[in-house]
Amino acid sequence: MNRSIQTLLAFGAFPFSVWAQITFGGGVQLEFRSYRSDSLIGAFDVRERMGLNAYAPLSLRLGPLTLTLRYEAYLPPLQGYDPRYRGTGIPFRSLEYRAGDIELTLGSFYEQFGSGMVLRTYEERLLGIDNSLDGVRLRWNAPGVRLTGFLARQRRFFDWDGLIRGADLELTPTRWVPSAPFQWQLGASVVSKYQPDTDPLYRLPENVLAYAIRSRWQWREWQLNAEWAYKYNDPSALNSYSYNPGTGLYVSLSGAVAAASFLLQAKRIDNMAFYSDRTASGTIAALNYVPPLSKQHTYRLATLYPYATQLGGEIGAAAELTLPLPEGSLVGGSGGGTLTLNYCRIHGLDTVHTEPLRYRSPFPGIGKELFLEEFSAEYTTFWTTELKATLMLVRQVYNRDVSEGLRGYGLVWDWIAVADVAYTFAPRQTLRAELQHLWAHQDRGNWLFALLEYSVSPTWAVSLWDEFNYGNPKRESRFHYPGAALTVTLQRLKLTLGYGRQRAGIVCVGGVCRYTPAAHGMSVSLTATL
Repeated sequence: MNRSIQTLLAFGAFPFSVWAQITFGGGVQLEFRSYRSDSLIGAFDVRERMGLNAYAPLSLRLGPLTLTLRYEAYLPPLQGYDPRYRGTGIPFRSLEYRAGDIELTLGSFYEQFGSGMVLRTYEERLLGIDNSLDGVRLRWNAPGVRLTGFLARQRRFFDWDGLIRGADLELTPTRWVPSAPFQWQLGASVVSKYQPDTDPLYRLPENVLAYAIRSRWQWREWQLNAEWAYKYNDPSALNSYSYNPGTGLYVSLSGAVAAASFLLQAKRIDNMAFYSDRTASGTIAALNYVPPLSKQHTYRLATLYPYATQLGGEIGAAAELTLPLPEGSLVGGSGGGTLTLNYCRIHGLDTVHTEPLRYRSPFPGIGKELFLEEFSAEYTTFWTTELKATLMLVRQVYNRDVSEGLRGYGLVWDWIAVADVAYTFAPRQTLRAELQHLWAHQDRGNWLFALLEYSVSPTWAVSLWDEFNYGNPKRESRFHYPGAALTVTLQRLKLTLGYGRQRAGIVCVGGVCRYTPAAHGMSVSLTATL
């Protein structure tokens, strides 16, 4: 073939070869809700009868380069979300380059150092959290060494604010000794924030430094994690402008004895709220995250009294034991099962105020005020190949004033029982029933929850439920909260249509919480992926 013709064909084929190397990804998520006035449950008339949260992430990869964008729209935000999210825009845009041991990110990114006590940025749409960073991040990965550094601002709704600097070094010495009988990891983190001092009353530090050291040891099934964090004085609205430094200690031990596995945790937190804006509160502008000790429940009534991690100060311990139940036994059924026991107790710190803006809290400093005590036993088994069951019993002592920032409510003592039974009576067809009950003499008294769900896997499912506060001390407040939902799944598209009442309450994920008001109306959830 003529050389000139070969050259022309090569140049003509070049765009197609590049196009063939491009990888696309993304999707769309829509969360819609309508609002009707229902004064009985506290769902009062609102000016805007509808709310919409929409998310559309898109990623494009070409060789070592990855471009990521996420469009968001809040028209207006769903009730319970911060109203300052209102509007549309592209708050997340990132260009990432990876080659060999080097990773370079320009634009938006999420980052976590260790357990997160000095830095964790992440997205949790259920809570309205997106505290991403926007700037430059460089990471070097080598055998046994991981080094990260960044300089960035933090997301604030559809803008970015503050100045955040951070670095993290993680060493795995046993990677250099392949014959080592155990795994050993060391880490150190440092994070600094800058914010000008414009306060007319206090002299506030403009640069606040936090650092942490951590270690992880693993031998066979045994693993020990420990992390200690320190934050220099950071007066803010959350700590009443205290000039005390902040400290954090988190230790966990997990392992197995015979067939049983266990997890032990202990934590002490003192003044560790770390925000890029000293006037912020809640989940906005949060820089760090403290691992929760309490069990993260998913059943409806077990989430009625969710514990929120107290960054101002708490000390506690938790233990979890998981026992396998053998197949063919009386308790294990034909398919075997598990029994999980969990206990957690958390107290406030014992503090003594020495000056108007300072206090003393000696270690360990276990205070008399109980924040949470919880015991749970969860039993799951396949009694037959068609019948699966989960039974759970929970005992709680919950400090409502502390977790919900209230006054005068005090402690709530309650028991919660759950029975979740699913029967597959035909190929891909399952009928599931839930029955939950909560006993309490305080607050709103006893609750009952019942759910019935029929599904044809993996195409569709229909659910009916009712939540009834039949034991409320105020007879006029003994309300039903009924609802129904239809879920349809077609390949990469999932659509859920629902209608009903929603009680006011606290929604928590991982010890981080937000308040959701009572609502009555229709909901639509649509998720599609490329």
